[in-house]
Amino acid sequence: MAYIKAISYYLPEKELSNKDLLKDFPDWTGEKVLNKVGVQSRHLAAQDETAGDMAEKAARRLFDEYGIDPKDIDFILLCTTQPDYITPHTAALLQDRLGIPTTAGSLDYNLGCSGCIYGMALAKGLIAGGIARNVLLLTSETFSKILHPSDVSNRTIFGDGAAACLISTDGIAEIGEFVLGTDGSGAGKLIVRNGASRHPGHTGRQYTDEDGHTHYDDYVYMDGSGIYYFTIDSVPPLVEDILRKNGKTLDQTDYFIFHQANQYMLNTLRRSCGIPKDKFHADLTNTGNTVSSTVLIALRQCLDKGTIQQGMNVLITGFGVGLSWGGTTLRF
Repeated sequence: MAYIKAISYYLPEKELSNKDLLKDFPDWTGEKVLNKVGVQSRHLAAQDETAGDMAEKAARRLFDEYGIDPKDIDFILLCTTQPDYITPHTAALLQDRLGIPTTAGSLDYNLGCSGCIYGMALAKGLIAGGIARNVLLLTSETFSKILHPSDVSNRTIFGDGAAACLISTDGIAEIGEFVLGTDGSGAGKLIVRNGASRHPGHTGRQYTDEDGHTHYDDYVYMDGSGIYYFTIDSVPPLVEDILRKNGKTLDQTDYFIFHQANQYMLNTLRRSCGIPKDKFHADLTNTGNTVSSTVLIALRQCLDKGTIQQGMNVLITGFGVGLSWGGTTLRF
Protein backbone atom coordinates (compact mmCIF):
# COMPACT_ATOMS: atom_id res chain seq x y z
CA MET A 1 0.00 0.00 0.00
CA ALA A 2 1.04 3.60 -0.63
CA TYR A 3 0.18 6.67 1.43
CA ILE A 4 0.44 10.43 1.23
CA LYS A 5 2.65 11.37 4.16
CA ALA A 6 3.14 15.12 3.71
CA ILE A 7 2.11 17.98 1.37
CA SER A 8 3.51 21.49 0.95
CA TYR A 9 3.47 24.09 -1.79
CA TYR A 10 5.20 27.23 -2.97
CA LEU A 11 3.77 30.30 -4.71
CA PRO A 12 6.08 32.94 -6.20
CA GLU A 13 6.35 36.30 -4.45
CA LYS A 14 5.05 38.41 -7.32
CA GLU A 15 1.28 38.72 -7.47
CA LEU A 16 -0.80 39.98 -10.37
CA SER A 17 -4.24 41.17 -9.31
CA ASN A 18 -7.19 41.59 -11.64
CA LYS A 19 -6.78 45.34 -11.26
CA ASP A 20 -3.15 45.10 -12.38
CA LEU A 21 -3.90 42.73 -15.25
CA LEU A 22 -6.83 44.62 -16.62
CA LYS A 23 -4.85 47.81 -17.15
CA ASP A 24 -3.91 46.12 -20.43
CA PHE A 25 -7.49 45.01 -21.15
CA PRO A 26 -9.90 47.90 -20.49
CA ASP A 27 -12.89 46.01 -21.94
CA TRP A 28 -12.74 43.58 -18.99
CA THR A 29 -13.45 44.28 -15.35
CA GLY A 30 -12.14 42.62 -12.20
CA GLU A 31 -15.69 41.55 -11.36
CA LYS A 32 -16.07 39.90 -14.77
CA VAL A 33 -12.89 37.86 -14.27
CA LEU A 34 -13.82 36.88 -10.72
CA ASN A 35 -17.35 35.87 -11.67
CA LYS A 36 -16.38 33.94 -14.80
CA VAL A 37 -13.15 32.15 -13.83
CA GLY A 38 -13.09 32.65 -10.04
CA VAL A 39 -9.66 34.30 -9.90
CA GLN A 40 -8.90 37.53 -8.07
CA SER A 41 -5.10 37.36 -8.18
CA ARG A 42 -2.42 34.97 -9.36
CA HIS A 43 1.28 34.49 -8.62
CA LEU A 44 3.94 34.87 -11.33
CA ALA A 45 7.43 33.40 -11.34
CA ALA A 46 10.28 35.90 -11.38
CA GLN A 47 12.07 36.41 -14.68
CA ASP A 48 15.01 34.25 -13.57
CA GLU A 49 12.90 31.74 -11.59
CA THR A 50 12.46 28.36 -13.28
CA ALA A 51 10.15 25.43 -12.65
CA GLY A 52 13.15 23.69 -11.09
CA ASP A 53 13.71 26.61 -8.72
CA MET A 54 10.09 26.57 -7.62
CA ALA A 55 10.10 22.78 -7.16
CA GLU A 56 13.18 23.12 -4.97
CA LYS A 57 11.46 25.73 -2.79
CA ALA A 58 8.36 23.55 -2.43
CA ALA A 59 10.52 20.55 -1.48
CA ARG A 60 12.52 22.52 1.09
CA ARG A 61 9.29 23.77 2.63
CA LEU A 62 8.06 20.16 2.82
CA PHE A 63 11.25 19.05 4.56
CA ASP A 64 11.09 21.96 7.04
CA GLU A 65 7.38 21.71 7.84
CA TYR A 66 7.37 17.96 8.43
CA GLY A 67 10.92 17.37 9.67
CA ILE A 68 11.75 15.16 6.68
CA ASP A 69 15.37 14.16 6.13
CA PRO A 70 16.30 14.38 2.42
CA LYS A 71 18.51 11.32 2.92
CA ASP A 72 15.35 9.23 3.37
CA ILE A 73 14.14 10.00 -0.18
CA ASP A 74 14.84 7.19 -2.63
CA PHE A 75 13.01 8.44 -5.74
CA ILE A 76 12.18 11.86 -7.21
CA LEU A 77 9.36 12.47 -9.67
CA LEU A 78 9.00 15.92 -11.24
CA CYS A 79 6.00 16.87 -13.34
CA THR A 80 6.61 19.93 -15.50
CA THR A 81 6.06 21.07 -19.07
CA GLN A 82 8.97 23.51 -18.73
CA PRO A 83 12.17 21.76 -17.62
CA ASP A 84 15.23 23.90 -16.85
CA TYR A 85 17.15 22.32 -19.77
CA ILE A 86 16.34 20.08 -22.71
CA THR A 87 18.79 17.70 -21.05
CA PRO A 88 19.63 16.73 -18.33
CA HIS A 89 16.31 16.18 -16.61
CA THR A 90 15.53 18.69 -13.89
CA ALA A 91 14.85 16.02 -11.25
CA ALA A 92 18.55 15.08 -11.45
CA LEU A 93 19.53 18.67 -10.66
CA LEU A 94 17.11 18.68 -7.73
CA GLN A 95 18.68 15.51 -6.32
CA ASP A 96 21.96 17.37 -5.98
CA ARG A 97 20.53 20.69 -4.82
CA LEU A 98 18.30 19.08 -2.17
CA GLY A 99 20.95 16.75 -0.77
CA ILE A 100 19.10 13.58 -1.71
CA PRO A 101 21.34 10.47 -1.89
CA THR A 102 22.84 9.47 -5.22
CA THR A 103 21.20 6.06 -4.71
CA ALA A 104 17.82 7.69 -5.43
CA GLY A 105 16.17 7.31 -8.81
CA SER A 106 14.83 10.38 -10.59
CA LEU A 107 12.82 11.34 -13.62
CA ASP A 108 10.85 14.20 -15.17
CA TYR A 109 7.55 13.63 -16.88
CA ASN A 110 5.80 16.11 -19.13
CA LEU A 111 2.12 16.39 -18.29
CA GLY A 112 -0.24 19.21 -17.44
CA CYS A 113 -3.42 19.36 -15.42
CA SER A 114 -3.67 15.61 -14.76
CA GLY A 115 0.03 15.45 -13.81
CA CYS A 116 -0.46 15.20 -10.05
CA ILE A 117 -2.71 12.15 -10.46
CA TYR A 118 -0.30 10.43 -12.83
CA GLY A 119 2.56 11.15 -10.42
CA MET A 120 0.68 9.51 -7.57
CA ALA A 121 0.04 6.48 -9.77
CA LEU A 122 3.74 6.23 -10.67
CA ALA A 123 4.76 6.63 -7.02
CA LYS A 124 2.32 3.92 -5.92
CA GLY A 125 3.71 1.61 -8.61
CA LEU A 126 7.30 2.23 -7.47
CA ILE A 127 6.35 1.39 -3.90
CA ALA A 128 4.26 -1.65 -4.87
CA GLY A 129 7.18 -2.94 -6.98
CA GLY A 130 9.61 -2.64 -4.07
CA ILE A 131 11.66 -0.10 -6.05
CA ALA A 132 11.22 2.74 -3.55
CA ARG A 133 9.85 3.42 -0.08
CA ASN A 134 9.81 7.24 0.01
CA VAL A 135 8.93 8.99 -3.25
CA LEU A 136 9.19 12.77 -3.51
CA LEU A 137 6.52 13.90 -5.98
CA LEU A 138 7.04 17.45 -7.26
CA THR A 139 4.78 19.44 -9.59
CA SER A 140 5.93 22.81 -10.93
CA GLU A 141 4.85 25.12 -13.73
CA THR A 142 5.80 28.63 -14.88
CA PHE A 143 2.90 28.84 -17.30
CA SER A 144 2.93 32.64 -17.30
CA LYS A 145 6.14 32.51 -19.36
CA ILE A 146 4.44 30.74 -22.26
CA LEU A 147 1.32 32.92 -22.41
CA HIS A 148 1.18 35.60 -25.11
CA PRO A 149 0.95 39.10 -23.59
CA SER A 150 -2.28 39.80 -25.51
CA ASP A 151 -3.95 36.47 -24.59
CA VAL A 152 -6.41 37.90 -22.10
CA SER A 153 -8.42 34.68 -21.64
CA ASN A 154 -5.48 32.56 -20.54
CA ARG A 155 -3.71 35.30 -18.62
CA THR A 156 -6.77 35.72 -16.40
CA ILE A 157 -6.93 31.99 -15.66
CA PHE A 158 -3.39 30.71 -15.13
CA GLY A 159 -0.96 31.28 -12.27
CA ASP A 160 2.46 29.86 -11.43
CA GLY A 161 3.11 27.50 -8.53
CA ALA A 162 4.78 24.33 -7.31
CA ALA A 163 3.87 21.58 -4.87
CA ALA A 164 5.71 18.80 -3.06
CA CYS A 165 4.27 15.56 -1.74
CA LEU A 166 5.93 12.67 0.07
CA ILE A 167 4.41 9.31 -0.85
CA SER A 168 5.49 6.45 1.36
CA THR A 169 4.64 3.09 2.91
CA ASP A 170 2.75 4.86 5.71
CA GLY A 171 1.16 8.25 6.16
CA ILE A 172 -1.99 10.32 6.59
CA ALA A 173 -3.97 9.13 3.55
CA GLU A 174 -4.04 5.74 1.84
CA ILE A 175 -4.01 6.04 -1.95
CA GLY A 176 -6.70 3.98 -3.67
CA GLU A 177 -7.05 2.46 -7.14
CA PHE A 178 -6.51 4.60 -10.22
CA VAL A 179 -8.46 5.28 -13.40
CA LEU A 180 -6.38 6.87 -16.17
CA GLY A 181 -7.06 7.80 -19.77
CA THR A 182 -5.62 9.47 -22.87
CA ASP A 183 -7.04 10.76 -26.15
CA GLY A 184 -4.20 12.07 -28.30
CA SER A 185 -6.59 12.98 -31.12
CA GLY A 186 -7.35 16.10 -29.08
CA ALA A 187 -3.72 17.15 -28.65
CA GLY A 188 -4.20 20.33 -30.68
CA LYS A 189 -6.81 21.68 -28.27
CA LEU A 190 -4.09 22.68 -25.79
CA ILE A 191 -0.66 23.04 -27.34
CA VAL A 192 2.52 25.07 -27.81
CA ARG A 193 3.47 24.30 -31.41
CA ASN A 194 6.96 25.77 -31.65
CA GLY A 195 10.15 25.28 -29.68
CA ALA A 196 10.54 21.49 -29.62
CA SER A 197 11.75 18.96 -32.21
CA ARG A 198 8.75 19.12 -34.57
CA HIS A 199 9.05 22.92 -35.02
CA PRO A 200 12.25 24.01 -33.25
CA GLY A 201 12.28 27.63 -34.37
CA HIS A 202 10.12 30.50 -33.17
CA THR A 203 8.14 32.23 -35.90
CA GLY A 204 6.13 34.90 -34.09
CA ARG A 205 3.16 33.69 -36.14
CA GLN A 206 -0.35 34.25 -34.87
CA TYR A 207 -3.67 34.14 -36.66
CA THR A 208 -7.38 34.14 -35.95
CA ASP A 209 -9.43 31.21 -37.19
CA GLU A 210 -12.95 31.29 -38.60
CA ASP A 211 -14.41 30.80 -35.11
CA GLY A 212 -12.61 33.88 -33.80
CA HIS A 213 -9.96 31.96 -31.83
CA THR A 214 -6.46 33.44 -31.90
CA HIS A 215 -3.63 30.92 -32.34
CA TYR A 216 -0.12 31.73 -31.06
CA ASP A 217 2.41 29.25 -32.44
CA ASP A 218 5.17 30.29 -30.01
CA TYR A 219 2.84 30.38 -26.99
CA VAL A 220 0.09 28.33 -25.41
CA TYR A 221 -2.98 27.92 -27.57
CA MET A 222 -6.09 26.64 -25.81
CA ASP A 223 -9.33 25.88 -27.58
CA GLY A 224 -11.50 26.94 -24.64
CA SER A 225 -14.77 25.52 -25.94
CA GLY A 226 -13.07 22.30 -27.09
CA ILE A 227 -11.48 21.76 -23.67
CA TYR A 228 -14.77 22.57 -21.99
CA TYR A 229 -16.73 19.97 -23.97
CA PHE A 230 -13.96 17.39 -23.54
CA THR A 231 -14.15 17.91 -19.79
CA ILE A 232 -17.93 17.78 -19.61
CA ASP A 233 -17.94 14.56 -21.65
CA SER A 234 -15.11 12.78 -19.81
CA VAL A 235 -15.16 13.79 -16.15
CA PRO A 236 -18.61 12.54 -15.03
CA PRO A 237 -17.90 9.00 -16.41
CA LEU A 238 -14.42 9.24 -14.88
CA VAL A 239 -15.92 9.92 -11.45
CA GLU A 240 -18.26 6.94 -11.85
CA ASP A 241 -15.33 4.70 -12.83
CA ILE A 242 -13.21 5.85 -9.87
CA LEU A 243 -16.04 5.17 -7.43
CA ARG A 244 -16.76 1.75 -8.97
CA LYS A 245 -13.10 0.70 -8.97
CA ASN A 246 -12.72 1.69 -5.33
CA GLY A 247 -15.98 0.13 -4.18
CA LYS A 248 -17.56 3.45 -3.19
CA THR A 249 -20.69 5.41 -4.01
CA LEU A 250 -21.19 9.14 -4.29
CA ASP A 251 -22.86 9.18 -0.87
CA GLN A 252 -19.98 7.24 0.71
CA THR A 253 -17.49 9.86 -0.48
CA ASP A 254 -17.05 12.72 1.96
CA TYR A 255 -15.27 15.25 -0.24
CA PHE A 256 -14.29 15.86 -3.86
CA ILE A 257 -11.28 17.75 -5.17
CA PHE A 258 -11.10 18.25 -8.93
CA HIS A 259 -8.33 19.97 -10.87
CA GLN A 260 -8.99 23.67 -10.28
CA ALA A 261 -9.44 24.66 -13.92
CA ASN A 262 -11.79 27.63 -13.57
CA GLN A 263 -14.88 28.43 -11.54
CA TYR A 264 -17.39 28.09 -14.37
CA MET A 265 -16.13 24.65 -15.37
CA LEU A 266 -16.04 23.44 -11.76
CA ASN A 267 -19.61 24.58 -11.15
CA THR A 268 -20.79 22.77 -14.29
CA LEU A 269 -18.92 19.57 -13.40
CA ARG A 270 -20.22 19.54 -9.84
CA ARG A 271 -23.81 19.76 -11.04
CA SER A 272 -23.23 17.18 -13.81
CA CYS A 273 -21.80 14.71 -11.31
CA GLY A 274 -24.55 15.34 -8.75
CA ILE A 275 -22.12 16.38 -6.02
CA PRO A 276 -23.48 18.53 -3.16
CA LYS A 277 -21.88 21.96 -2.97
CA ASP A 278 -20.68 21.46 0.62
CA LYS A 279 -18.70 18.36 -0.41
CA PHE A 280 -16.90 20.00 -3.34
CA HIS A 281 -13.76 22.13 -3.36
CA ALA A 282 -13.63 25.18 -5.65
CA ASP A 283 -11.14 27.90 -4.78
CA LEU A 284 -8.83 29.56 -7.32
CA THR A 285 -9.27 33.03 -5.84
CA ASN A 286 -5.66 33.80 -4.98
CA THR A 287 -3.79 31.21 -7.04
CA GLY A 288 -5.48 30.84 -10.41
CA ASN A 289 -5.08 27.59 -12.32
CA THR A 290 -1.60 26.31 -11.35
CA VAL A 291 -1.82 23.41 -13.82
CA SER A 292 -0.32 20.21 -12.32
CA SER A 293 -0.16 21.68 -8.80
CA THR A 294 -3.84 22.52 -8.24
CA VAL A 295 -4.87 19.24 -6.59
CA LEU A 296 -1.95 19.14 -4.14
CA ILE A 297 -2.42 22.81 -3.24
CA ALA A 298 -6.12 22.18 -2.68
CA LEU A 299 -5.43 19.13 -0.51
CA ARG A 300 -3.04 21.09 1.70
CA GLN A 301 -5.47 24.02 1.98
CA CYS A 302 -8.29 21.68 2.98
CA LEU A 303 -6.11 19.97 5.59
CA ASP A 304 -5.10 23.34 7.03
CA LYS A 305 -8.72 24.50 7.23
CA GLY A 306 -9.95 21.19 8.70
CA THR A 307 -12.25 20.61 5.73
CA ILE A 308 -10.60 17.21 5.33
CA GLN A 309 -10.23 15.23 8.54
CA GLN A 310 -9.23 11.76 9.68
CA GLY A 311 -11.68 9.07 8.63
CA MET A 312 -12.85 10.83 5.46
CA ASN A 313 -12.97 9.39 1.95
CA VAL A 314 -11.83 11.93 -0.67
CA LEU A 315 -12.01 11.59 -4.46
CA ILE A 316 -9.45 13.52 -6.56
CA THR A 317 -9.30 14.01 -10.32
CA GLY A 318 -7.19 15.78 -12.94
CA PHE A 319 -7.91 16.44 -16.62
CA GLY A 320 -6.52 18.48 -19.48
CA VAL A 321 -3.54 18.57 -21.85
CA GLY A 322 -2.90 15.44 -23.87
CA LEU A 323 -5.83 15.09 -23.79
CA SER A 324 -5.57 13.15 -20.55
CA TRP A 325 -7.52 12.42 -17.40
CA GLY A 326 -7.21 10.43 -14.21
CA GLY A 327 -8.33 10.03 -10.64
CA THR A 328 -8.23 8.02 -7.45
CA THR A 329 -9.53 8.03 -3.88
CA LEU A 330 -7.76 8.92 -0.66
CA ARG A 331 -8.68 7.42 2.72
CA PHE A 332 -7.64 9.76 5.53
